[in-house]
Amino acid sequence: MEHFVEIIKAIAWPVAIVWVGYIFRTEVRQLLGRISSLKYKDMEANFDKQLAKAESEAKSITVTKKSTEDLSQTEQLLRIAEVSPRAAIVEAWTLIEMAASKKGLKAGVTLPRTSPKMIVDYLQLSGELPPNSIEIIEQLRKLRNQAVHMPDFAINQSEAERYLELAAKSAAVIGATES
Repeated sequence: MEHFVEIIKAIAWPVAIVWVGYIFRTEVRQLLGRISSLKYKDMEANFDKQLAKAESEAKSITVTKKSTEDLSQTEQLLRIAEVSPRAAIVEAWTLIEMAASKKGLKAGVTLPRTSPKMIVDYLQLSGELPPNSIEIIEQLRKLRNQAVHMPDFAINQSEAERYLELAAKSAAVIGATES
């Protein structure tokens, strides 16, 4: 009988925690949705810190003009961010891809859209962008990869909106340097 009591004592807290987690599962999901960093074994991702670093570097970049098409796309992305911040980040990266593709086509270069890394490499090799722009685009690529490839990684709406702003600014810088 003593062994039975010891077993009950040993499993009481874990069972209680699982039971409370089950009862409040919707609240727990909402709480986990607010998490912007994740650490698992040797891998750690902190979206907010990396985004802040890219923003601080982007302050030195000035964009001369924004087309009405760019504003329309940005507005659409902001609407997507309200529903799914992760999807908005993935779509925001396409602004950079499209700007790089247009730049390559005008320069007579065929730019394969096989990987985001190839796009960054092409932009770096073109030599028309300032080095700090390339660094920002590379950081945006890494953040996009985290959003895409880390299923437990959650991004909130404000972080997605900040990412969208940087992606739109980077795409405008790439477009402004068109040949």
